[in-house]
Amino acid sequence: MFKKLFVVVLGVLFLIPALGIAQVTIKVAHFYDPAAGPAHVMNMKWLEKVKSIFEEENPGIKVEFEWIKWDELDLKSLRDYRAGISHDVIYTSPQYYGLHEVARDLLDISDYVARWPKERLDDIAWSPVWQSAFPWGVPLGIHTRTIVYRRDMYEKVGLDPNKTPSNLDELVAYSKKLTQDVDGDGTTDVYGLGMYFGPSRATIELYFAPYLWHFDGELWDKETKKATFASEAGIAAAQFLFDLIYTHKVTPEWSISGTYDDVILIAFLNEKLAQAEGYGSYWIGPLEEKGWVKGIFPPTPEGQATIADVYPTPTKYRAQFTNAWNISIHALSKHPEESWKFIETMLRPELLIEYPDAGLPALLSLWDRPEYKTPFYQKWLEAAKNGRPMPPTAHYGDLADTVAACLQEIFATKAPIPETLKKFEDEYNAKFAGE
Repeated sequence: MFKKLFVVVLGVLFLIPALGIAQVTIKVAHFYDPAAGPAHVMNMKWLEKVKSIFEEENPGIKVEFEWIKWDELDLKSLRDYRAGISHDVIYTSPQYYGLHEVARDLLDISDYVARWPKERLDDIAWSPVWQSAFPWGVPLGIHTRTIVYRRDMYEKVGLDPNKTPSNLDELVAYSKKLTQDVDGDGTTDVYGLGMYFGPSRATIELYFAPYLWHFDGELWDKETKKATFASEAGIAAAQFLFDLIYTHKVTPEWSISGTYDDVILIAFLNEKLAQAEGYGSYWIGPLEEKGWVKGIFPPTPEGQATIADVYPTPTKYRAQFTNAWNISIHALSKHPEESWKFIETMLRPELLIEYPDAGLPALLSLWDRPEYKTPFYQKWLEAAKNGRPMPPTAHYGDLADTVAACLQEIFATKAPIPETLKKFEDEYNAKFAGE
């Protein structure tokens, strides 16, 4: 009897692949936390949909999600690689590819991409985002940032919602007019221009760098491989941002604390901000969910900005930091082929167009659709075309942390701007100059 049972069990084991029972589990590391707000909820639903489609089409492969905080994904990949801990598919940031290239913790995907027909490669390789991603990852969209604003609040204070600021002087003037004490108790209820200066990568990318570039400065010198943010341009940029809080009083003091999501997205949706700079193209979905745009997400040819709208940052270059969430394969993956299969499912046009965090289309073919010809999306396209990446230093995380800490000291303690910038620049260069 036991012998027969053994034979039956053994036979079932041999039949498992034929029956379509999973033999492989791939781990997909992401950063979406439904408790973190509406954008995270929408993106998690999208990932679950991709997983469902993939598992149905590939019955021998199961997908297991892993959660990692958004600004720790790349560092987690590096640390786990050194510790011998494997992942399979993992979200990554191009800002860290200088470091990933040195560490080799991500798989070079050149051989996989080489399998694509030319027309498929041309469809995704058209943008600067691809150039910053390949060969360590594939962009799932194009992320750029603009200023989001309330059209109804413009009208309330006598501003034309179709005529937005075209330079920094106008930006300040508009922001002053939009800053309001709604209930008349002597406190500000609505700020004219939301920004974020907390301890995060967002500070250098979305708030300091665009104004540094406006004054013709650079964060880091490619030739000397030294930080250069304490230049005259850096001083002018930091002074402009400081004045928004303390001189013009159009940006809240609480912009130096909390999280980027709370201070920008959540505060704007909660009507505490008339305008919010650094509003990501990956956040378009919540505007539709709030009812402030119609037919914008998912995009339709009839899409309209009704209550909320956007415009490019009115710096000289009309540029914001532009990147994308990329999807990569961890170098220690035990299932790289299966991982690539999952990535190819994510890249299907009919799925990418539904992906909230894509921001703007990564595929050139999607831009030919009439739903992306609306005025709302054309403004995003202008911003994306003028966007810029972060410098390709292998110590980008340290550079971002240094600038954020520097601005925290300036804004929280009102420390002298030139001396403080120089102090932090010297500290960074003492450790990392030449690398």
